[in-house]
Amino acid sequence: MLAVLVVLPLLALILRGFVAVEGGRSSASLGSFQKVLGDASYWVAMGNTLVVSIGSMLLAAVIGTLLAWCLVRTDVPGRQFLEKAAAMPIFIPPFIGAFAWILIGAPRIGLLNLSFRWLDLGQPFNVYSYLGIIWVMGIYIAPYVMMIVAGALRNMDPTLEEAGQVAGLSRLRTMLVITLPVVAPAILSGAVLAFVVGIGLFGTPVLLGMAREIYLVTSRIYLELQQYPPDAGIVAVLAIYLMLLSVCANAIQRRMLRGRSYVTLSGKGFKSRLVMLGRLRIAVAAVIWLYLVLTVLAPVALITAAAFSTYAWSGIFTWKHMQFLVETVDVRTTLANSLIITVVAATATTVLGILIAWVTTRSRMLGKQLIEDVVLLPMSVPSLAFALGVFFFWLWIPGGLYGTIWIIIVALIGRYASYSVRSISSSLIQVHPELEESARICGLSWAGTLRRITLPLVLPSIVASWVMVYSIFVSELSIVLPLYTAETRTLSILSFDTWSIGQFSQVAALSLLQLVMGVGVMAAVGLINRRKAMVVP
Repeated sequence: MLAVLVVLPLLALILRGFVAVEGGRSSASLGSFQKVLGDASYWVAMGNTLVVSIGSMLLAAVIGTLLAWCLVRTDVPGRQFLEKAAAMPIFIPPFIGAFAWILIGAPRIGLLNLSFRWLDLGQPFNVYSYLGIIWVMGIYIAPYVMMIVAGALRNMDPTLEEAGQVAGLSRLRTMLVITLPVVAPAILSGAVLAFVVGIGLFGTPVLLGMAREIYLVTSRIYLELQQYPPDAGIVAVLAIYLMLLSVCANAIQRRMLRGRSYVTLSGKGFKSRLVMLGRLRIAVAAVIWLYLVLTVLAPVALITAAAFSTYAWSGIFTWKHMQFLVETVDVRTTLANSLIITVVAATATTVLGILIAWVTTRSRMLGKQLIEDVVLLPMSVPSLAFALGVFFFWLWIPGGLYGTIWIIIVALIGRYASYSVRSISSSLIQVHPELEESARICGLSWAGTLRRITLPLVLPSIVASWVMVYSIFVSELSIVLPLYTAETRTLSILSFDTWSIGQFSQVAALSLLQLVMGVGVMAAVGLINRRKAMVVP
């Protein structure tokens, strides 16, 4: 299964870059590499990709690290709620986040610029720029860094920081000299993940960059796919370039950590102590709330307002865009496709995650480490590059899945199975094997033990895994873009097509629908879990 879902698509992507097709006949060739390396526009796109990805990585690393330190190591008020809320931007799809920031910072229609223009202060904000792209990408990638660094901070012995303060260091100096160096591996891992996510983003660079002809590699791939016929060789070479960037980032990370020891968690117990911020508590909490406003609250509010406006900030509200959602055949068709793809793919991904997590944590199967390595491989491959690998692989299979919704489902499963495996494995590790051993002694088979003992114990993580991948799939654009046809369009593709013709209020309505589909399920599951917790056995 993993060979078909992961290995063969990636091999097909690499091989396609070295193949030329002429007159229906294939032959080995370096022609596509020569075209890409000999065209200045592709070099510009590569340079833009590096500039934007590194910039957003640095911004995400700074924001994510500061958020993690404030929410884990300090007494900032409401830190438990704020930590959960600070992870919410992950569930705001990049396309929707970018569109929301167009409504906020676009030169002509941006709310901030309209306010400054009303005060005769000009229009200082321009989201259609390098800084605009870096800003929007960075603030939405920051939660990935925050969650990784937060885990490392929880495992750090606070006596290290206390020793620094006893030696006369201030709180800020202690954080800079002691805390940050100790959790450097986590910060570096988060930064590498932010870089890999950044180079593979499609919606944000296209929405914010193409208006000013700022093309990234993902933008160039999209433009090549719009040609008729598309040059598959060039598309493959550009995707390989993204994969090489990812490989280089991971290699640099391993090189920087080689030969160094960062061990701070030993057999000696410790109790976590919070850093007292004193008068700064309220100010720090206010800054964190500002981040939430910029990434979640304001974008959702502005999208909602735009969805009910005749056009952006007209001041005249209407229900016609809601009627557009209900009455348009295109919306109903794409909604049905999205629901089928999302539910089937999320369920299959979770089931596969359960099987792989059980094999890698419970069985003695030979080669189980290889299974885990293979399923985690797509995490270091940009989504658009992986989708192109799936496209090339199934295009070569006669009577295959190309042209059906199943190729999108297969691509989603292969790309995101690792998310489910990580989530479920962490819970399985916490369940002591003696519970399952007792069931086996009582006569249950391994399948019966899995069904009656193991799965009920890890059910919360299974549900959380399903909700997580469902929320990602609802608005996934990068995976779907190379794989959809006229009959398999999804809501994300319809939103993108509607944006391309300038119907901003309809895009806002479609974005609102996708948010409701994603966040609504999360809220419903959370409500069900709370009601179950209130039942006293």
